[in-house]
Amino acid sequence: MSKDKTNWAGRLGRWTRLHLLRALRENASPGRTALGLALGAFIGIVPSFMVGAPLAFFLAGRLGWNRAAAVAGSVLSMNPLTAPFLYSLSAWLGFEITGRHVTVEVEGLINNLREYAFPFLVGNAVVALAIAVVLGLIMFFLVRQKGPRGMRAMVKSQQRVRPIRRATARVEESAEVRQTP
Repeated sequence: MSKDKTNWAGRLGRWTRLHLLRALRENASPGRTALGLALGAFIGIVPSFMVGAPLAFFLAGRLGWNRAAAVAGSVLSMNPLTAPFLYSLSAWLGFEITGRHVTVEVEGLINNLREYAFPFLVGNAVVALAIAVVLGLIMFFLVRQKGPRGMRAMVKSQQRVRPIRRATARVEESAEVRQTP
């Protein structure tokens, strides 16, 4: 087997790292950064079944928006701390919008999933759109006020961490080797 075929994992890792670094170094306008964050927040809140961040990264790249902001929006909007609150709000709002008032029981939820799914998705779309607009506007005004360089400085920590340099081991030549006639 050739060397390239056996090291596919290393090449995939380098390719992923390259594209992540490119995304982090994007110098996008305030509008594109805000749109990326809003897209990520929307995709993160809508049930996307563990593909929200990669999907936001891909779509933001295709649309020319800030990819790093899209991934950040996806992760910040839906995480283990906010998921129960946002999904409960989505279900309640969906039932209010559609006018369906159903008592929810565990056995009834499983058997009548179709009856519960539509109101939940309607409420989820409204909640996702509202949060995406709010986060997008906040990001737009922050980036516009601070500028892209100011935002990077705000995100970075005050102390820079220097990489650890490896000590180069010198092999001492023995006295016998040095004495060549």
